[in-house]
Amino acid sequence: MKDCCVSDALRSEFCTASEMEMNMKLNPLHITIWVATAAAAFLLGGYLTNIHVNARGADNSRPVTRGNENSDYNNYVALRVNPYDESAPIYREFNDYRKWLLNNKDIQAVNDAADPMGLMMLSGQLAAKGMPRLPTDLLEQRFSSVKKILPSLDNHICATLIKGNFDATEFAAQSVPKMNSFNSEEAKAWFSVGRAAIEAQLHRSPIIVLSTEDATRGIVKIAKSMYAPQSKEFIASLTGLKTASDEEACATVRILYSRGNSLPEPYRGYIARMLLTGDDGNEKI
Repeated sequence: MKDCCVSDALRSEFCTASEMEMNMKLNPLHITIWVATAAAAFLLGGYLTNIHVNARGADNSRPVTRGNENSDYNNYVALRVNPYDESAPIYREFNDYRKWLLNNKDIQAVNDAADPMGLMMLSGQLAAKGMPRLPTDLLEQRFSSVKKILPSLDNHICATLIKGNFDATEFAAQSVPKMNSFNSEEAKAWFSVGRAAIEAQLHRSPIIVLSTEDATRGIVKIAKSMYAPQSKEFIASLTGLKTASDEEACATVRILYSRGNSLPEPYRGYIARMLLTGDDGNEKI
C-alpha cells in the first residue's frame, strides 16, 4: 500500500487504485509548473511599468519629444498618464496608488537617485519580490483578479502565464480593457495587493514557502473536481507543457485559475501561492 502514493503525508488521501496512476505523474508536473511561476510573479509586480512606458493620454496622444528626450517623456508618463478609462473605478484607484508610490520615502530610500519612471520600475521589482511574503488571503484576492482577466487574453499571452516568455507589454494591452470593468471593490483590491507586496519586501517580511506536498494536494484536488476523462487530460496537459500548443497551454491555465479559485480552503490558497509567488514561494524540488 505504501508505494501507491507520492509520499507518506499523502498516503491516506490518495491510495485508491484509480488515483495511483495520477500520483505517479505528479513529479514531472512540479518541474513544468515551477519553470513558469517566475513569469506569473513578474506579471503581478512589474507589468504596470509596461503600461506606462507604452501609455497614451486620454486623447490617444503622446507628448512631442525631440532628440534624446526619452527620459523627459518617461517621467511625463509616470507623473501624468493614467491608462484606464476616467469613468472606471480603477482609474481613481490607480491615481491614488501612484501618488502613494511616488511619495513613499521607503521606496525612494532604496534608490534616492531614481526619477519618477525609475520609481515606477523599482516598485514593480519590489512588488514581484514581495509576493511570496504575502499572507494567503491577499494572494487569493490577486488570484481572483487574474481569473477575471484571463478571458480577455489571446491564447499566446494566456499560455505564457505557465510556459514562460511572458510579454508584459502585450498583457497590459489586452488586460486593461477588462480591468476597466472592475467594480470599486475589485479595483481597490488590485492595487492594495500590489501595495502590500511592496511593503512586505521593504520590511523584509518572512517568505512563505509552499511545500511540494501542499502544491500536489492542490493539483490533485482540482483533478478530483473533474470527471475522469477530463481529469486525465488535465494531468497529461501539465506533464506535457513543453510541447503543448498555445491553445492547449491556455486551456490548462484557465483550468488552474477557474477551478483553483473554486476550491475549498486550504487548497485554494495552495494553488494561489503556487501560481503567483515565483521560485521563492515554492519549495525547491
